[in-house]
Amino acid sequence: MDRDFGTRLTLAFEMWERRYGQPLSDQTVAAWLTAIGRPVTPDYVQRLRTGHIAIVPPELRSAIAQVFGVDPGFFAYLPVLSHAQDAAVLADLDNPTLRRLGRVATGLSMRTMLYLESVADTLRRADGLPPINWTAQI
Repeated sequence: MDRDFGTRLTLAFEMWERRYGQPLSDQTVAAWLTAIGRPVTPDYVQRLRTGHIAIVPPELRSAIAQVFGVDPGFFAYLPVLSHAQDAAVLADLDNPTLRRLGRVATGLSMRTMLYLESVADTLRRADGLPPINWTAQI
């Protein structure tokens, strides 16, 4: 099961609901996807959210990113590193602020990490920084 994708999709729902102040249904998202040429059922959207669909085609990932207005990379599969690997990566960071942020974030749940990522992206835009895809990919 692709629980990581489901977690990301659920977070996208929650961010939308916070932004617009109303609940968002699987039926509405299914209608949006159908309107842009990726027809799915509300049940399919619900199964995506719960991680019961093992393979999510890249075209559907892109369409979902489009309807939520997020970078397509938000729904990309990113393996979670083990704590030993995390520590090695952090030790190599030259920037002490990034190193400290990495240490603080180490061990947080995937859901919290995704939320932290969305907050950081919002702060980047507020500071007038370019989109993440224009930055170095560490």
